[in-house]
Amino acid sequence: MNGVPAYLPTALALVVAAYEFRQCRTSASPTAARALCLFALAMGAATALLAPPTREALAQLPPAWPGVLAYLLGRELEMVALYFLVLTVFALELPGPAPSWTRHRTRRWHVRLTAAALVLCTVAFLLGRARSAQGHVSARGAGRLAVAAFDSVFTLYSLWCLCVFVLVVHRHARGLGRGVLRTGLRLVLAGGLVGLLWALWGFTSVAGMLARGRQSAGQDPVAVLLSSCCLLLGGLGATAARWQPLTARALRWLRACQEHLMLRPLWSALHAVLPDGAVLAGRGRGVEFARYRRVIEIRDGYLALRPYLHPRTARWTAEALDRHPVPGPRRPAVVEAAAIAVALECAGARGGDRAADGRTGEAIGTPPTPCTEAVRDSLDAEAAWLTRVARELTCSPAVAYARACAGRHVRGTP
Repeated sequence: MNGVPAYLPTALALVVAAYEFRQCRTSASPTAARALCLFALAMGAATALLAPPTREALAQLPPAWPGVLAYLLGRELEMVALYFLVLTVFALELPGPAPSWTRHRTRRWHVRLTAAALVLCTVAFLLGRARSAQGHVSARGAGRLAVAAFDSVFTLYSLWCLCVFVLVVHRHARGLGRGVLRTGLRLVLAGGLVGLLWALWGFTSVAGMLARGRQSAGQDPVAVLLSSCCLLLGGLGATAARWQPLTARALRWLRACQEHLMLRPLWSALHAVLPDGAVLAGRGRGVEFARYRRVIEIRDGYLALRPYLHPRTARWTAEALDRHPVPGPRRPAVVEAAAIAVALECAGARGGDRAADGRTGEAIGTPPTPCTEAVRDSLDAEAAWLTRVARELTCSPAVAYARACAGRHVRGTP
């Protein structure tokens, strides 16, 4: 992968670095913002050094050593970047089972481990007397083992840092409620998981060096793709507080569209039986207003169905739930949907004597047992509840059984 796409990971890393640099003054955790900024700068420098165009430019220089040293420097910059990445979660002091003194001790061990890994990688690579030519790093004889050891230490260190980062972020994100912070941490977590794949790809260099005595001298197309995805997801997560308000309106519109469509079966059933009770509101005010109108019309249909809610509804619903059990969280919606289905069946036969015998002053959603599991104090909550009722009305076998019982009663069949 040559040209501009090869520098995409570098550009993404620099964008994250610029954002975190601005956050250093205003962030509640300036140390963490500073560490994340240094991570992005080191990763950007590493990906720039290891990019194929940079590698080809260095290969044009007369001595052979600039390309080899650039490869070694690029890999060690990646290790420094991962050091700052782990330092970020230590600086944030995310809640976890370990006490603070354990974290401080772990931080000291992390510094020692990083220093040891950098020294081991440098010594092993220099002992291997590697050469750079035609876009590859090669070694001969015992040097192959030394360079393979360099690749192994680099890959294992990368995996360790990323595993620490992913586990800490996952543990923290799991206990958060909905909001910008959880969204950002989930994106960062996804970037960390892609980073693990990127680190695992490093074992291909070990295999190539042991088998053929050579490996890629920089980022191959797979590494560029994985690093770009990793940094993109991490950058989106780190900047979630900035971009999420811009997408909130679009997400609200999409949710309104989804709920408007999901409410259609319930609205259509009420409108078909009681067309005169529907609210006639103006059109062309957007999907959110259409959803609001549909919720109001459904509730008006509930009121119109009140005289037709049969006194035997509770018994028929209990029989239906015995025959077709449903999980506990779904039961309130099934009970309300069954009440609507029974009332619709009675209302459909209102021209006969049986319908008159079934009339009652009870209301859907309240008698004879509570049918709702939570207080719905907003339009979003009401629409979400009614979509559940609509789904049960059209799909639940228990609701179909209760309606069949009401149909046999109003028709006088056994």
